[in-house]
Amino acid sequence: MSCWKSVPKLKFNSEDYQSEHQTFSETVYKSLLSYEPEVLDSFHLSFGSDKADAVDVVHWIKTAFALHLRTLVLEFLIYPYKVDEFIFTSSLCTCDTLETLKLGSLILVDIPARGSMKSLKTLHLIHAFYTNEESICNLLSGCPRLEELVVERSCEYSVKFFTIKVPSLQRFRIYDDNDEDEFVGYVIDTPSLKYLEIGYLGCPQFSLNALGLLAVYIARVSNVISESLVSVRRLVLNVSTSMIYTPEPGWYDLLTWMLEHSPKLQVLKLVGKYRIKPDYHVLGWEWNKPKSVPECLLSHLETFVWRRYDWKGEKEEEVATYLLKNARGLKNATFSTGPIEPGQLVKLKQRRRTRKKLDGVLKASNTCHLVYKFE
Repeated sequence: MSCWKSVPKLKFNSEDYQSEHQTFSETVYKSLLSYEPEVLDSFHLSFGSDKADAVDVVHWIKTAFALHLRTLVLEFLIYPYKVDEFIFTSSLCTCDTLETLKLGSLILVDIPARGSMKSLKTLHLIHAFYTNEESICNLLSGCPRLEELVVERSCEYSVKFFTIKVPSLQRFRIYDDNDEDEFVGYVIDTPSLKYLEIGYLGCPQFSLNALGLLAVYIARVSNVISESLVSVRRLVLNVSTSMIYTPEPGWYDLLTWMLEHSPKLQVLKLVGKYRIKPDYHVLGWEWNKPKSVPECLLSHLETFVWRRYDWKGEKEEEVATYLLKNARGLKNATFSTGPIEPGQLVKLKQRRRTRKKLDGVLKASNTCHLVYKFE
């Protein structure tokens, strides 16, 4: 056991544990008791109820807190599961030295009273469950220095609104494919937010107050409407989703809205799909162009990147042509695609034809440099 006495990070996984001499619980407990340094940098615990009792887990966490813990990672492993197998309560929101907290799958967050984690800067909530909306608010309100928040959710139905009110928050990433009827959406009040990433969002409502936003990454969403984008300088619109294959206007309308509401936008990046469905090009969509040239194209946009550009897509060509014709300050426009294998002569000819068309566009910027490359 002496090897555990001075290492800065302790990591335990009950699924991988094998010993004929002592149980998993005994190993974790003795490791913490024998720890010698005054500060424990990280305590990572992946556990199941078959090898770790909830009471013991709480005791281990509090013991780690006494060692001035900086990073805590908890993951519950049992499948099938009961949501209340392990409960993260108010008594565990009391460590003033903790800087990073990551709660993994199947942990139930039940915090009836406001906690106190004065040093916490990073919080990840990965497929956790929540007793009610109050528990979410109490958890977040006890973190006055929180800068980074990651939320991933799926079939979680106990809250109607997921409210995030954190004045200090600067980076927020969300992935939510929760389609439960009881869940309405997110209310986000984060005036200091600089970076927003939305990997998926299926809820009907999304309210955002973040007037300091600088960068936005959106992978799959159509209902993000907020005046907060007026300050965005870097925008990444990821269209590599199934939304692009439906008869709905999809990402085209989202792009239009964002251009119109992001007057300070300097960098625009589109990311296409690796594989295009055969019926994609015959869906007959109509792109609703901006009614007037957006301010960002007239004065701010300098860099435009389109990864995995579809060389035979008429709508893609229409969008690219519009941007080249109207972006007065554009310095670089890069179009990339996957490699063309030997024997794919038709694809090569199509790429050359499209490139020739883009080269021939009368560009608004005399200094725009077009780049074509393979990924």
